[in-house]
Amino acid sequence: MKKLIAFDQDDTINITKLPLDNEMSELLSQLMDKFKVCIISGTNWEVMKKNDIDTLLGLEHPSNFENYYFMPTTGTQYWHYLGEKASEQTDKVNQDGWVREYAHFLTEDQANKIMESLEKAAKNLGYWCANPAGEIIENRGSQITFSALGQWATPEDKHAWDPDMTKRREIVELVKPELGDMPVDVVAGGSTSVDIMLTGVDKAYGMKQLMEQLDLSKEDILFIGDNLKVGGNDYPVKAFGIDTIQVRNCEDTKWILKGIISTFGEIEE
Repeated sequence: MKKLIAFDQDDTINITKLPLDNEMSELLSQLMDKFKVCIISGTNWEVMKKNDIDTLLGLEHPSNFENYYFMPTTGTQYWHYLGEKASEQTDKVNQDGWVREYAHFLTEDQANKIMESLEKAAKNLGYWCANPAGEIIENRGSQITFSALGQWATPEDKHAWDPDMTKRREIVELVKPELGDMPVDVVAGGSTSVDIMLTGVDKAYGMKQLMEQLDLSKEDILFIGDNLKVGGNDYPVKAFGIDTIQVRNCEDTKWILKGIISTFGEIEE
């Protein structure tokens, strides 16, 4: 039986960039009573805390946060809950009971070069948005993310911008040669994004780190994501050999979780 269920973030457990809705929050909270739960995403810790933790704090009952794990920026950071014991971890970053065990960041020179290359490529291709909804290029410390329409564009606009990944692949192909002497990977990320991180860092890397932290094997994990096709940012988990489930959106995920929670209850009875 699986011990941990891992999730992609946007369009898997929430509408892109938005907080979990109440139904998903409740399902994840129930899931934590039976399994360890991890969310791995290219987004940063601050957004994940707001969208995935604060929403559960709004439920009418407590959640078992000791079974809740976060891997922001594609697993280059790892956060877990220690509650009151977090203050004892004086050598680590902690926030409201959550502790960051590690973080692997790009250097300032690397980040600047990457951001310059992304802007140049997007402008040369005519994909630089004149009126973005938020930042187009964001330095997330261990990852640089280009979001063509801005970080906070509407889900509808994001999904319509590059449905077949053609634009993102064009940006990737222009940026790669520019950064050829740098140990980074350039990949198509979410619906409008290109992510650049240290070489070898993808969601499979994140899963390997998680397995080490929690003493788990591949067979112990189930991964649910919306982009498991070849070239998608969830695909490395599938290629790594972890069992996966493809979803179209968070409504699919809710349906799957209801089945898991119901089935587990029947087994216990």
